Amino acid sequence: MKSTTKTSAVIADLALVVLALGGAAWLFAVGLPPASWTSDRPLLPELVDGSRILLALTAAGIVLGLLVAALRRRGRERLVDGEAIRYGGYERLVHWALALGFVLDVVTAAWLLRWAGLPNSADLRPTLYLVHLIGAGLIVVAATMFATSSRVRGAGALFPRWRDVSPAIARLFGYLGVYGQSGAFGLRLRMVWLQRALAALGVKPLEREKKFLAVEKVFSFTPLAALALIVVVTGLIKAARYFFVVPGDVLYWTTWLHDLSLWLTLVVVGLHLAAIFLVPRNWPGIRAMLTGRMSLHVVEEEFPAWADELRTREAPQAAQGLPAHGPVGD
Repeated sequence: MKSTTKTSAVIADLALVVLALGGAAWLFAVGLPPASWTSDRPLLPELVDGSRILLALTAAGIVLGLLVAALRRRGRERLVDGEAIRYGGYERLVHWALALGFVLDVVTAAWLLRWAGLPNSADLRPTLYLVHLIGAGLIVVAATMFATSSRVRGAGALFPRWRDVSPAIARLFGYLGVYGQSGAFGLRLRMVWLQRALAALGVKPLEREKKFLAVEKVFSFTPLAALALIVVVTGLIKAARYFFVVPGDVLYWTTWLHDLSLWLTLVVVGLHLAAIFLVPRNWPGIRAMLTGRMSLHVVEEEFPAWADELRTREAPQAAQGLPAHGPVGD
């Protein structure tokens, strides 16, 4: 059944690629509007070309996702010199491409919308739009590549389940030091009465976390993935209006939702960064996203269930006298 589902997913993605590539080829063949057309928008040619490229990059992201799913091997999580390989090169590349894309788009959007009185002259606007389109391109490629490869490979470790909600909420209270562990600024309160009140509501910390914390899945990955989806879909609709008939009401609400997602992204990313930088127990995650490695001691403390999985995976190789690890990274 699993093999059939995977095959169906690949066929569906290949069909989508054919349609997207065909559409992209048609968009490039159409070219710019005839010279006889007039417009009071000097940036129209740049916007049309940028929109055409974004639609083509959607197809490119799907193709790359299929290639990644076909070429990447499972079981890259392993122990190397007393450290666990938490993220491979592919995961880090996707993460930082999305991060850079969002930074470029947020900064240029704030500039174009004149937030905080930022200057927005006619000479500066072409550069701002170009940088905004570059950021959009990074988001489109990284998001479609990751979504496609994850779906085809059946990689769902980051996707939350209902059972993750309770420990995720408990972890948030843990960041206030409620459970006696290091919280924000190293705060340790151990508020037993509050622990009991939360437990009565069904909110309890998970004793043995796996590779991804429940709070990561519920309050970081899921909202950011949803916002990325909204940004990509609404952005592509805004791009498609130069080539297809998009009703005015649809375009208005699409633009409104696109702008709203910007504000929500700022909020979620702000909370995400606060949890990373203000809570000492989360600091090893910064190194892991930069180098891919995490100390085995940290893994045993924060992700004991994952530590067990790593040891179980290494045991058969050690028993056979094989190396316990291969080359680091992808």
